[in-house]
Amino acid sequence: MPTVVLRPTSTTSATGWPVNPIVAASDDNTVTSVTQNQVSCDWTAVLEDLDSGLSGATINSFTISALAKGGRAGAASADLSLLHSTDGIFATETESWGGSKTTQTTSSRTTQQDGSSALTFAYINNCSVKIDPNNQGITLFELFVTIDYTAAAAGATVHSVNTVAEANIATIKGVAHANIAEVNTVTFD
Repeated sequence: MPTVVLRPTSTTSATGWPVNPIVAASDDNTVTSVTQNQVSCDWTAVLEDLDSGLSGATINSFTISALAKGGRAGAASADLSLLHSTDGIFATETESWGGSKTTQTTSSRTTQQDGSSALTFAYINNCSVKIDPNNQGITLFELFVTIDYTAAAAGATVHSVNTVAEANIATIKGVAHANIAEVNTVTFD
């Protein structure tokens, strides 16, 4: 199934970093980094929206990933969370890093914060991502969310029926244009 990566676009809050983490951790560059410089540290960032072309897609799941390495103790852990603008924080999972740069990824989540509602285009577009490192110190290179989706089924490509242009065909005998696969046994694609 196809995936799309969403990166932070702006910072909602940041504590315990020498600079705004968005400078290094959202640039899709695995060389730039920001290092925790206070015991109390976190970063919450607004995610970029899904492309409007995916508005009809089925959102199957998401994961949160961070490319990082442990700090002064040679190890570190951090809570990675998704936050919905209305439902609040959810999907929190603790990941751990050693002294070398690695990507850690949360388990795949398939539902909204309530645990039963399916993920949707609109729901994901109202989410932020948060990293909350422990006090061992962490160097963060990237933070991102990966969305797994199924593209919407394409409707039939009907160019004309009895000289009526496709753009003017909404239904044929009560069947919506998007649900028409063939007319008089001629398959449209």
